[in-house]
Amino acid sequence: MKSIYRHATRMFASSLAALILLTGCATTNTATNIAEQPGPAASPAAITLLTPKAPSLIPAVYMEKTEADGTFQIAKWDSIEQLLAGIQGNEAPLYAAPINVGANLYAKGMPIQLLHVNTYGSMYLISLDPNVRELSQLSNETVYIPGQSGPPDILTQHLLAKKGLQGKVNLAYGVIPDIMQQLAAGTIKHAVLPEPVLSGFRMKTKGKVSEVVDFQKEWQAEFGQDLPQTAVFVNRDWAKTHAADIARFEQSYQEAVRQVNQQAGETLKIAAEEFGMPEAVLASALPKITLLYKDAQTAKPEVERYLGVLLQIAPDSIGGSVPDADFYYGS
Repeated sequence: MKSIYRHATRMFASSLAALILLTGCATTNTATNIAEQPGPAASPAAITLLTPKAPSLIPAVYMEKTEADGTFQIAKWDSIEQLLAGIQGNEAPLYAAPINVGANLYAKGMPIQLLHVNTYGSMYLISLDPNVRELSQLSNETVYIPGQSGPPDILTQHLLAKKGLQGKVNLAYGVIPDIMQQLAAGTIKHAVLPEPVLSGFRMKTKGKVSEVVDFQKEWQAEFGQDLPQTAVFVNRDWAKTHAADIARFEQSYQEAVRQVNQQAGETLKIAAEEFGMPEAVLASALPKITLLYKDAQTAKPEVERYLGVLLQIAPDSIGGSVPDADFYYGS
């Protein structure tokens, strides 16, 4: 079990720093350049998706495995610098990223549009105290959060304010590997963690983790909507002349989400290799990850609600304003 924990921690040390912090808080990770990522031989008609090591990668792996040779390929980004380089260098027309990162890039003038949302919720506030089942029980306690002023922090603050607990629960910040190590050592008891890294920790502790808050369920209870987290964006200029390619990609990705949710099978093994974590961890995480495809126009009300909450608490997290209608493909 110790090796599972080390694998999970190592994998998320680089990728999640980019996923949960502000666009302006770029990491210094110098992982392999996007252009050097191995993959299937590209053809002139090949479509490339730049994606982080996040749940949105799983359906993409299925697509790469099942699409005709050379028509679709994956390249991975591990830092905001790599994502920016990919967009500015026209290294790919499609980019998977957290929604707040996409909104921030759009506010900075990047030519991107939200194509679809694919990951909802998949984030939890957990405790090592088996007696803690409700947020109110954390009064005068400290909850550790990965990244100040990022979505985990903002959503936690929003929830505390809604429950009348703002100022009563202490918030502290760190990076995921450090938070997990402190949890493992027992020096801290409460934290906000995403999947699939949380499942790696669950396996290490043999399930001795109390799930205090499922952010997806809390959001649904408050707003009657799903909690959007990750989307695929398209280069606006490329989109103008590739409507058929976009339609094909969207149909294939939607089918890939359906297949992964029904029976991940061999895809899970390949995805685990891409994540750099044991297949058993990813398999146990999948039921706790909400992979759900919604095109831009369908998801727009949910995205606007989500970005509105982020704007109220940390305006810089989305670039200072909620994006206009042109942010959404098909407007």
